[in-house]
Amino acid sequence: MSFSYQFGANPPIDYVRFLIPDMVDVGHIFEDSEIQMATAMQSLVWQSGQRYSGVAGVASLPTPPVSYRRIAALMIDSIANDRARLSSITKLLDVELSPGEAAKALRAGAQCLRDEDDAGAFVVIEQVQQPFGFKERWWAQMARQYGV
Repeated sequence: MSFSYQFGANPPIDYVRFLIPDMVDVGHIFEDSEIQMATAMQSLVWQSGQRYSGVAGVASLPTPPVSYRRIAALMIDSIANDRARLSSITKLLDVELSPGEAAKALRAGAQCLRDEDDAGAFVVIEQVQQPFGFKERWWAQMARQYGV
């Protein structure tokens, strides 16, 4: 197990640690591997079963977007759900909190991160019913991308 925080030099780990906050090696909450696992879990949401062959004949899908705020919210929710970890967090703070109150506060903070991430983003999904429709949709996509 390892801990790293490089002040933004390693965004997949550092940005999430900054948002949690979990930036101190002594008494840190999450290991790097746990943050990587949460990142993998969060990116599964965007996976699609649709595959198409590009111009070179190689099947490709775009890289899924990763939201560091959503990963941090997932990590905070995992703290709120884990009583053992939650009890250690309440003892680290300057003010003693009951685990129930701390869990409510953490869940509210996680929801706040999710709300910030939902600021205007949307996904467009086009469906086709026939092979000809797929070809037409593919050429329309090429025209949009390359301005043909």
